[in-house]
Amino acid sequence: MTDTGDGIFLGMAAGAGINGMGGTIDLDGKTGNATNDQVPSMPMIYVNAKGKRFVCEDATYAFTMRAVFQQEKQLGKPTYMIFDDNSITAEGSAWTAESLAKDLASGEVKKADSIADLAKLIHAPETNLYATLKEWNANVANGGDPVYDRQTGIAPLDAPFYVHQTKAMNLGAIGGLTINVEGQVLDVLDAPIKGLYAAGWLGPYYPGSGTAIAGIVHQGRKAAQTLIKKHV
Repeated sequence: MTDTGDGIFLGMAAGAGINGMGGTIDLDGKTGNATNDQVPSMPMIYVNAKGKRFVCEDATYAFTMRAVFQQEKQLGKPTYMIFDDNSITAEGSAWTAESLAKDLASGEVKKADSIADLAKLIHAPETNLYATLKEWNANVANGGDPVYDRQTGIAPLDAPFYVHQTKAMNLGAIGGLTINVEGQVLDVLDAPIKGLYAAGWLGPYYPGSGTAIAGIVHQGRKAAQTLIKKHV
């Protein structure tokens, strides 16, 4: 990790206030699932500790991982990605035959020859897993996903199954230094700090998919305009 918030700490050392802190932007660190909507999600589903599907898997990673976090917090147990042999060769696959074999050997991915074995691996009710997979395969056979309107990776999942515990990776923090519309950094009493400017747009929520860059460009331009007004 190279982004450790040095700019925020420097601003705070100068008396700057902070705003919108307390959250992170997460994604599936192993697969990067839904990081780029130009890359389809491979055939797989996410299930919670009850063995039930709970989210549209090819939504943006911010949305998907928020749902993962909520399920894990609510149930106090991990969530899992389930896929099969055909998933490995599908477009958007996070594994090759070689990398899957390596992860199986290390235990990062586990294999189940039946739904019963799968239920034991993830400590979920077998009846729920059976119903979840039956519903998914039936909907796939009809050409879609009426439950969550998923658009990619629409294919059946059959034994043997592979399971990977969902593990979030921190893409970045939410929040930062408090600034005004002129790009000036404000102190804890919302007064501008002389000579200190900042640009960015990550308040109490993540605007999504690179749109924060537009905020950086806009705020940087405003800060430059303010500097010109004050010093030219």
